[in-house]
Amino acid sequence: MLASRVQSVVLFAMVAACAAFATGCYAEVDERGGPVTVESYGGYTPQYYDGYVVYYDGYGRPYYYNNGGSYYVPRGYAHYDGLVRHYNTYRDPYARWNTRSGYRYRSYRRR
Repeated sequence: MLASRVQSVVLFAMVAACAAFATGCYAEVDERGGPVTVESYGGYTPQYYDGYVVYYDGYGRPYYYNNGGSYYVPRGYAHYDGLVRHYNTYRDPYARWNTRSGYRYRSYRRR
């Protein structure tokens, strides 16, 4: 019970800190109860493919990192067109996010 309350207080503090700096962030709690965060910057929140953060090349093609390598999202993926539309809609905010903090999440995988 106490651990759950502490976890709630920590999560609230993280959200409040993000709001105070106006850059925002996206917060999750992993299965062990610890906080996991992927920053949002300038209104941009990254997309995911199979739990991996999606990045885009210079042509707007989605890719992700896995074990140090980069792999393109397969065109046959059911939401591929949605990922491309997302990039076309949020190209500038994505570029700012990627420049500022995107490199931090190359080994991140959401469960």
